[in-house]
Amino acid sequence: MSESNSAGKKAPRKRERILLIGRRKSAIAAAKRLGWKPVVIDVHSRLEQAPHAFGGTRKWAVEAAEEFFPDSPPLSVAAVATGSVVAAAAIREHFGLPGLPLEVARRCHDKLVMKKAIVAAGIPCAPWMETNASTTAEELIDELGLPVVLKMPISSGGRGVWVCGSKEEVAAHLRAGLLAEGFVRGTEMSVESFRHGGRTVFRNHTRYLKPRWANVVPGGLDEDVAAWVNALAERVHEGLGIASGISHMEVFLGEDGPVFGEIAARPPGGYLMELMRRAYEFDPWEALLRLAGGDLPDFPAEAKRHAGVWLIHPGPGTVREVQGTAEALAVPGVVEVSCVLQPGDRVVDRVGSGESKGHVFAEASSAGACGEVLRRAVERVRVTMEED
Repeated sequence: MSESNSAGKKAPRKRERILLIGRRKSAIAAAKRLGWKPVVIDVHSRLEQAPHAFGGTRKWAVEAAEEFFPDSPPLSVAAVATGSVVAAAAIREHFGLPGLPLEVARRCHDKLVMKKAIVAAGIPCAPWMETNASTTAEELIDELGLPVVLKMPISSGGRGVWVCGSKEEVAAHLRAGLLAEGFVRGTEMSVESFRHGGRTVFRNHTRYLKPRWANVVPGGLDEDVAAWVNALAERVHEGLGIASGISHMEVFLGEDGPVFGEIAARPPGGYLMELMRRAYEFDPWEALLRLAGGDLPDFPAEAKRHAGVWLIHPGPGTVREVQGTAEALAVPGVVEVSCVLQPGDRVVDRVGSGESKGHVFAEASSAGACGEVLRRAVERVRVTMEED
């Protein structure tokens, strides 16, 4: 669903420098298409709990920006990658630029801070606890039941998350400072929202065919379910104070309605930006950068088609043979097949959702049909491994 309003739209200012926090090739290309000169500060977010992970400290972010902009501020600052939200907000605050405030960025950065804000706003979410040095596995199980989900407060893409089905598993991963959640029974999905001036100007629903592996955009929700999800999304954005930019919110569809999972105030991974481009025929990267500068882009009223992706990763070992990519591409509805693996390549275990070795893109007239095309195609891609 979307709303479109071009009132007050301003043309991009030519050759102005904008600051991108995080290195995303698509964001850099979009900035150049808009006539801006992108300056990139990377955040090295994969070292989740390291001192400079996810933008590091406020002081680090501001000092890094001042090296590039010693005399005058950038036109705008956009958080475009995992771990970039706090750094971008700190830099905006330093230069007096519009966008997500630092306090709001922290709510969308630290899962413990986020949960406390969600509970304070009265929004339905999974039962949870914050662990400390004296927390025991028995205590967590008594309070939350099994399975127990343990999460590092600062993490993304499935990293630093353990779904523990027994007391022994809980005890093995338990440490102080974790977010412990009760397991939510329901279908997982996500909502991508573009916000401007405190209102939602475009929204997409993503169906998770297989969480962390396969997605379809838009998700083809029933009208009533879509209305419930949209209402929850509005409550979350209002409760956390997310008034501008893009967000990626995970939701569980249970018997009693949607339940909030977590939210990130940045572009999603998993090729969702590319899927939105294919499905709605607009450039979400350009829209994001326009919003970061305070402009209101035009958004499509509805999707032209459904687009999906299935990620490829064979598991750890040494690649012996890769077959079937041509067969997969020949499946009607498949528009792209990519696999970077070659015989002899050593592959490590897939820790996060972004660590894929290939993908299949498909397009169809319905979410269900798109999912079926993806399943038929990915079955044809065969990666034979030799275990190390």
